Parts: sequence; C-alpha cells; structure tokens
Amino acid sequence: MKNRLRIAITLALQLSLALAPAASHAGTVVLKRAFVEKYKNRATADIEFIIDHAHKKPNPISSDGQDGDLHSSGRAPNEVGLPMVAEVMNAKSQTAGVNLIRQNEGKNQPIPLSGAWRIWFEHPSATDQIQGQPVPVPKDTNPAHVFEVHPITQLQTTSVLSAFQSIPGYQAYDAGTAFSSYESMTVTVRANSSAIGIKAPKAGYNYAEFVMELQGPPQQVADGVLVLATVLDTEGSTVVGQLRRMVFVAGTEPATKVKGLKKGDRLHVLGIPRVNLERIAYLASQNGQNPVTTKLPYEMIIVGAFPD
Repeated sequence: MKNRLRIAITLALQLSLALAPAASHAGTVVLKRAFVEKYKNRATADIEFIIDHAHKKPNPISSDGQDGDLHSSGRAPNEVGLPMVAEVMNAKSQTAGVNLIRQNEGKNQPIPLSGAWRIWFEHPSATDQIQGQPVPVPKDTNPAHVFEVHPITQLQTTSVLSAFQSIPGYQAYDAGTAFSSYESMTVTVRANSSAIGIKAPKAGYNYAEFVMELQGPPQQVADGVLVLATVLDTEGSTVVGQLRRMVFVAGTEPATKVKGLKKGDRLHVLGIPRVNLERIAYLASQNGQNPVTTKLPYEMIIVGAFPD
C-alpha cells in the first residue's frame, strides 16, 4: 500500500512538472486505477461518510449556484480517499435526509451514504490531490475538491431518490451556454500501472437544461441506465456535434422515463456534468506514461425530467 502511494505521488509530481505551461486555475487529481475501473461504468457510489460540516439551510432558488441544494463536506477514507462534498438536491423537500445530515454533523462517526459519484473541476485545489493520502478535516462546507456525491440518493436507510426532479423556480443554464463551455475544456491524462493523473481547468455550469435524443437503446448497468444521445436545445437544434453519454440513477423518475424509450426518442431533461471515467481509462490504456492532452471527456448525470 505504501509503495503504491509513493508511486502515485511520484506520478502527480511528474504530471505537474510536465504540465507547468498549462492554463492557470487548473487542478490535478491522481486516482487509483482500481477506483477508475470500479466506477467507470457505474452511476453511483456507496460510501461510509464522516460529515464534518453542513449548511444550516438549503441554498435559495434562483439561478447559478442558488440551486436549492444542501451541501455537506467530510471524509470517506476507505472508499474515496479525497477531499469531498455530498449534496442533497431539492433539499427543501427532503426533510428526513436533511435532518440526518444535521444530526450526524461533527460527530466524527461515518454513516452509510449513497449517490451519484461525480468528478468535476468546479472547485479544484491549488495543489495536487492524490487518492489515498490522508484527508484533512475540512474547515467549512466547501473545501477545494473535485470529488462529490451529488445528488445523494440514500442516507442510512432513508431514501432521497425523490429529489431527482426538476427544481421548481430554478433557471438552469441553457444548453448552448453550458455545453459550449463543456466542449471547450481540455484535459491532460498521464498514467502508470497503478494510478491515473488527470489535469483539467476550472469548470462550471452545474445544472443544464437540454433535450436528449437517444441514438441507441438504454443500457442497463448494476445501479442505473447508460445511453448515448445527441444533445439539443429546447428549440430542437443540435448543440453538440458528437454523441454524449447520459447517466441515469436506478429508482429515479428520469430512469423510469428513459427505460421505455428507443433510438430517435427525445427526453427534456436537467443534467449535471461529470468526467467520463470510461474514456479516461481508455486514454490511459492507449498512452500510458506519455501525457496526452485532448478534449475533456464528460458525461451528464440526468437529475430531472421535465413533464413535456
């Protein structure tokens, strides 16, 4: 274990040195290959989460970061081993789940927590984050991080799956604005036998409203559904030239809706982006220790479906 950690640290240093001329405000995370392989085709993660801090009340609802979420920060040393946050979506309607977070805040005792795993460079650290290194207790609800469980689906035995719906009163980013940002981002990947380093610029545009047109049948996985789709705006115009993978969490309203669809069908959805680890694993397998810089591979977690 210690030897693997030393290898990962060496990789992170090599990656940082190799990418010194890259854009400022970039973040680097080094993941264990075993972690990437485990989660690359999964929708969710099940962890034991120590809740260190939590918002006193959900975010207000308007636009941008005023999205109605309730944030908590903490640690999951066994399953994640990175600075992280976990968020309840539509928190005002999820009283039982929110109460559990508040009851366990600051107790330094892990509780079972499940939800959509998410790697996204919205709040990157100025220093490399290496999976498996000791994670300090965060000072507040928003430490520098690239790993999240967002949205949460279950806390202990309490389900919050009903949170996966459009956010009443919220103005999400339009497809053109959000996806033009996602499509403009780059990533540099470098790997060795035990770890994969990922460097990407600071990202944003959490909640995007768009229409997805299925380009194949929904694929059932252990904890949800994956499907390749074309991305359209709400007027029906294509906004992304290539297919993108959509991720649906089992037991949610969006997952129920997509299961009955076929190629060519459309669904009006609310989604949040995450790094596509399946494509990261592919890049690592093709290039190994040679750093490769390319467009950031991302996919969309579908967190809500509109009624139309």
